[in-house]
Amino acid sequence: MDALLTVLPLVLIVAVFYLLIFRPMQKRNRDYAETQAALRPGVRVMLGGGLYATVTQLDDEDVVVEAAPGVQLRYSRQGVVKVVDQVGPSGPSA
Repeated sequence: MDALLTVLPLVLIVAVFYLLIFRPMQKRNRDYAETQAALRPGVRVMLGGGLYATVTQLDDEDVVVEAAPGVQLRYSRQGVVKVVDQVGPSGPSA
């Protein structure tokens, strides 16, 4: 019984550490992977600095976005924070 009481605080610390650190990190990683998978030309995105733009080209490392008509910017794919509008078969959707 004394061994259980000695190990119990350590088990509780590990459980709290898991709930406060690892689960949110897994959720962020999953959200990031979903955002990266949703990137394709025509998709409206928000970049890290708060700039809204439309994806025109992308490759494994970079994404080229159009911030205004005729203004094309090259960003790292990691600079894309979220996808604002998806482009489906029937056009953009919110």
